Amino acid sequence: MGNAIRVLLVDDDSAIADLTATYLERANDRIETVVETNPDEALQHVIDGSVDCVVSDYEMPEMDGLEFLDRVRESAPYLPFVLFTGKGSEEIASEAISAGVTDYLQKETGTEQYAVLANRVENAVAQFRAEREAEQADEQIRRIFERITDAFFALDDSWQFTHVNDRAASFFDYDSDDLLGEDIRDVFDVDFDSEFLGAYREAFETQEPVTLEAESNYRPGTWLEVRIYPAEDGLSVYFRNVTERREAQLELRDTKQKIEALHDVAARAVACETEQAIYDLAIETAEEILAFDLCTVDAHDDGVLRTKTVSKVVSTDGYYEETPVETEGNLAARAYRTGESSLIDDLRQTDVVPAESEYRSALTVPIADFAVFQAVSKEPNGFDEDDRELTELLAAHISEALVRVQTETELRAERDRFAALFENVPNAVVRYEIDGIDAICKSVNAAFEDVFGWSNDAIVGDPVDDYILPDGCQEQGELLNERVRHGDRIEGEESRRRTRDGDRDFLLHTAPAGNGGTEAFAIYVDITEQKERERQLARQNERLEEFASVVSHDLRNPLNVALGRFDLLEDECDSDHLAPIGRSLDRMDSLVENLLTLARQGQVVDETEPVALSAAAEEAWETADTKEATLTLAADAVIEADDARFRELLENLFRNSVDHADSVSVVEVGALDDRTGFYVVDDGPGIPPNVRENVFDHGFTTDEEGTGFGLAIVESIADAHGWTVEITDEDRDDPAGARFEFSRVTVHEDGTAVR
Repeated sequence: MGNAIRVLLVDDDSAIADLTATYLERANDRIETVVETNPDEALQHVIDGSVDCVVSDYEMPEMDGLEFLDRVRESAPYLPFVLFTGKGSEEIASEAISAGVTDYLQKETGTEQYAVLANRVENAVAQFRAEREAEQADEQIRRIFERITDAFFALDDSWQFTHVNDRAASFFDYDSDDLLGEDIRDVFDVDFDSEFLGAYREAFETQEPVTLEAESNYRPGTWLEVRIYPAEDGLSVYFRNVTERREAQLELRDTKQKIEALHDVAARAVACETEQAIYDLAIETAEEILAFDLCTVDAHDDGVLRTKTVSKVVSTDGYYEETPVETEGNLAARAYRTGESSLIDDLRQTDVVPAESEYRSALTVPIADFAVFQAVSKEPNGFDEDDRELTELLAAHISEALVRVQTETELRAERDRFAALFENVPNAVVRYEIDGIDAICKSVNAAFEDVFGWSNDAIVGDPVDDYILPDGCQEQGELLNERVRHGDRIEGEESRRRTRDGDRDFLLHTAPAGNGGTEAFAIYVDITEQKERERQLARQNERLEEFASVVSHDLRNPLNVALGRFDLLEDECDSDHLAPIGRSLDRMDSLVENLLTLARQGQVVDETEPVALSAAAEEAWETADTKEATLTLAADAVIEADDARFRELLENLFRNSVDHADSVSVVEVGALDDRTGFYVVDDGPGIPPNVRENVFDHGFTTDEEGTGFGLAIVESIADAHGWTVEITDEDRDDPAGARFEFSRVTVHEDGTAVR
């Protein structure tokens, strides 16, 4: 798996698991994730040993996180296991720790938690790998020494050999028989004052077993472990050659010290504020801790590796200043492309051309996607696997520091951009922190100062509501603060606030500040003019409704009485005056009906729905008296309208066409080419240009029998929808006929209508 960290994410909520996977991989480019929502399927990854760490939810339907931990421990007793759960409590935390989880982390809102989780996963895996490597090393040493049979000899109380096995005799360069009966002090007088003979005396005198590990004077450079067992009649001595073990221990101790020193370097890297400072630290560490004399760091920059820093003893021509990453036969370029380190024992046995011909061996390690570290030696076999592993550890620490610096640089840039946006946004914005039921001001933008009349210095640190809430609105402000404190996001709630120009209406939007705490932003969008317009429209609707009531009751009732009396009078007498009276009464009835329609259709449309233009036109055509004319439907569209009032508009247009022009034979309805509305056109003589400005006026008509309200009603309904209507001849080959175009209409692109 190399430096990659394969993390098994187990969560029954796939959305949460995928989100966690995304942020883990974003937080640490070494992390690779495997997502499973079923614990049984997840367990298979543990069994086949394909993951380095398990991150599991607690609450899952098939088994909870701790039950899953028990199953994992059956197959992998020491595999890092992090419980990452949204259900947090001291009881669960205690139970998790008792059950043997590696770490425990509670899910929170915001994205910062994933960086914490990534860090804990990396630390757990690093510790696990280090322990595993140490165990493997210990196991290797143990196997080595298990294969070694102890040397043995026995002495009597006169210090004479009574028994010597072959391994002991071989060590002493004697035959076993030649040593029997000889005094050890005479045979090995060189060792008479050695630690070994001193240990023999101690065992004789105390009659207690003695264990000793020391360098042999007989064989300098050889370390022996000696166990001496006394008896009344002599000593039994077992010894073994532990030189390799001691060297391994010394090497392990040295490696451990270097690892600890490298961890200290990671702490030092935290203080570095620039990438260059981090690269300089890498070279300094390689020289002082890893004892590399000739090394360099080349950083990636737009497809080229450029040298950022080199060891003090490297000459200016001892390295390549620039190397394209696609260069063949170059170790640094190859390591950057593949992401894998390399150890070359003898460069002369390869096709690589070093910067200097004296270089014989090389160690090359990529630093993530940032750079490449390279050390060279003028001797063959100048580096070993321990050097590679320690350098890779150094590269990991350097990579983390570079990610941090890069992230901090991006965050600073983001903060600068956000600060600029905060200051320049046209709406009033305040950043505040919820403290109990109060919203304590942290900062305000320039628009806030202009609208509310309070400067940033004057209001910061105080409850915002004390400055901008009108009298009697305190409870509303406290309820809003309580909602924000509980994590609610307020979207477009109408609120009344006190400004430098008096009380005004706003749409209030809130958004969390993104720091995972109780800070939030409040954005105030001024809708005072809109609210005043709504109030004016409401008053207009009330007046129109009152007018409609007067027309319907106070005019129609007397008219109905007159019409009824006229019918009776017509039956009772015959007079030339009756016909004119009847026509006048009928005209008055039409006028009252049109006035009533005009009043009601002029009210603002409150509710609309998607309506198919063709369907509405066909229904209006059926209910209007269109004589012998025919309807043609061109390009269809779905528009947002009040269905009944839209059909009323079309009916009036159709009647207007056939009533004012006997030559009309076709009326066409279709959508405008730019999809901003629709049109109605006939093939009649059209409307003279000199009267077009007046045709929508109340009572205007060119027909002696007309009331002059038909097109006025059309315009009134259009206005109620917020549409614009005009008469036009533009872009027509044949200017004949009346063409009404309706624009500023909401046209649905998907073409889906309610009916």
